[in-house]
Amino acid sequence: MIKKISTTLFTTSVLACSALMVPQVGSATNLADYSMPVSNPVYNGDARNVTMVRPIMIYHSLPDQIKTTLGDVNLGGDVTGMAVQLSYAFNERLSLVAVKDGYFDVDPDHTLNDENGWADIAAGLQYSFIYEPRNNFIMTGRLVYEAPVGDDDIFQGNGDGNLAPSVLFLKGWDKLQFSGTVGLVLPVDTDEENTLLYDSWNLSYAVTDIIRPLVELNHFHVLNSGDRNNTTGSQDNLLAAITTFNGCDIINLGGAHNDDNEDLVTMALGSRFRINKWLDLGAAYEIPLTNDDESLIKNRFTVDAVFTMSF
Repeated sequence: MIKKISTTLFTTSVLACSALMVPQVGSATNLADYSMPVSNPVYNGDARNVTMVRPIMIYHSLPDQIKTTLGDVNLGGDVTGMAVQLSYAFNERLSLVAVKDGYFDVDPDHTLNDENGWADIAAGLQYSFIYEPRNNFIMTGRLVYEAPVGDDDIFQGNGDGNLAPSVLFLKGWDKLQFSGTVGLVLPVDTDEENTLLYDSWNLSYAVTDIIRPLVELNHFHVLNSGDRNNTTGSQDNLLAAITTFNGCDIINLGGAHNDDNEDLVTMALGSRFRINKWLDLGAAYEIPLTNDDESLIKNRFTVDAVFTMSF
């Protein structure tokens, strides 16, 4: 049932995104009036090209139990992490983006050991092939490479990295904003990481000049699972070998059975706060709409600050 819902959501959203390509005149005339999403920070980015620094903090609760090839396994605990995203705009159409890095502390209650370490690093370029500020509309292509330089202890550093091509858009109607992204995760070594399709959607409304409540949906679908097994006995390989799902946005397990439960859908509720023209604060609470024991997310708090500089 969830698979049918998520597939319908994806199809409907793609059609809605295509419809937005028809020019429409809005009340506002400045794309800077709008803001970037909060949840799914690695993949759900900003379609606009801006120079910015974005520190991010997450507190992520792990499911009490997870489904595995061995049956239900107790887990629980939490993950805390800090990261910094960067982007540099060469002009209003082209920018360099750094979307993944950071340090994470993984503290499960059962089965796995407490570990900490560095995440993989991902960066790339994006170009806006549709740029219509008078219509409050922008559509952007992005290509990012994730280098496997992170620590195995926190389920990073798999294979030879991956490429993530995506299309992002933002459309505004005065105080209302609709934005989203559709993309792929394409591993260089398909035995070590899962091949994924993902889509994310943001709807927000500026109730005042400062407060901008938002709702976001994120969807990950396993197109092809990896082939990792427990050959080394490491915690990383053990989790990949026994799980029947992919994990979450930050973790690509690459296990042979990760396509048994192909879909992860989450919803985030929160708000952005426009402090001034160069500083936005954000906060969101995220939960899975699919079964939480078929992923590594029970719930997540994400907070960030976006420091934007004009070019």
